[in-house]
Amino acid sequence: MSRATHSSSGRDAIRTLNRRAVLSAIHQHGQVSRIDLAAELELSPSALTIITSEFIEAGLVFEAHTGSSTSVGRKPILLEINYDQAFVIGVKVSNSYITTALTNLNASVVAWSTEPVKELKPEAIAQQIDVAYKQLLKSHKIPLEKVVGLGLGLPGIVEPGSEYYRYSALFGWRDVPLKQVLETQLGLPVLVDNDVNALAAAEAWFGSGQNHDSFLVLTLGRGVGLGIVMNGQVYRGPKGGAGEFGHVTLFPEGELCSCGKRGCIEAYLADEALLRDARKLHPDIKTPDELIHLAREIPEIREMFEVAGERLGFALSSLVNIFAPSLIILSGEGMRAKEFMVPKALDVMKAQSFGDLAKDLEVKIEVWGDDAWARGAAGLAASRYLHETAVVTGG
Repeated sequence: MSRATHSSSGRDAIRTLNRRAVLSAIHQHGQVSRIDLAAELELSPSALTIITSEFIEAGLVFEAHTGSSTSVGRKPILLEINYDQAFVIGVKVSNSYITTALTNLNASVVAWSTEPVKELKPEAIAQQIDVAYKQLLKSHKIPLEKVVGLGLGLPGIVEPGSEYYRYSALFGWRDVPLKQVLETQLGLPVLVDNDVNALAAAEAWFGSGQNHDSFLVLTLGRGVGLGIVMNGQVYRGPKGGAGEFGHVTLFPEGELCSCGKRGCIEAYLADEALLRDARKLHPDIKTPDELIHLAREIPEIREMFEVAGERLGFALSSLVNIFAPSLIILSGEGMRAKEFMVPKALDVMKAQSFGDLAKDLEVKIEVWGDDAWARGAAGLAASRYLHETAVVTGG
């Protein structure tokens, strides 16, 4: 929990930081009294009252039921964020499907839809998103003015700040002003990010990473991605390419990867890589779901997953040795095969990690589909709106 700031370097900046600290603390607690907030953030009761009154007047915070009695017998009033004050849209784009989610400001999904990509061009994608999100609003009788932003997550490199979509091997796109294209089409504030970074940000704000300042999110599915959270912030690198762990070389001169190089981790652990290896044993296997079903019946398929789990374990041990995290979240569609891969992966990770770095490491497994990826993107938009509201109210 970050403390509120009392330095003399700019009154407006201090007020902004203090408002953000208050809003973040209410979010993390769920419900909390003014007395506890003031003590935790080292703010005077009068300063805290001013800030919370601004939030209440703006409709962002409300007074919930009273808490337990204090030593003098008075029951404190608890504060809670009004997450239903507004709505955001989250979108996950792959080379095959567009998934659109309508959520509240806590990234709780109200509704979602998924449909095939009609044309893999930026303008066509923007038009398809425009139709999809408006249909969700119409179906649930939510007025357009209640939507305060849209978050988009997609594979590849997104430049921080400009949100230019710099590169995607999967889409064949380079240097696309995607934020501008979307905002022109949609008429909404848009936040564009790498899909795994969006997921990591959502985990930090809404999910399993809330109580961890630094953690990793490793995703397996159509590709292999890494989200890095350090000191409460997603680390993207100056060019936005941090976390392309799937394209670290595992075997030089190995299998061909979708990026055009050989031997990448993704070329051994992504869905298509597993299907490629499985078809050497059973040529008729068509989908990842079918592969998982057969693993329960065919020993050779289970052994193939164990080999993949061993490779995953070596990859995890590298992450442990580099970052020494307190938490690793394993996520993505590939975790549907967790029963066959993860036990072996964890054994290898512990054996190959340096010293005691893996001793107290927490590993959480979360199975995510495209709807949950879209929720992660919605979390980006919700988090930004809450932070901007903290700046604007009382500013």
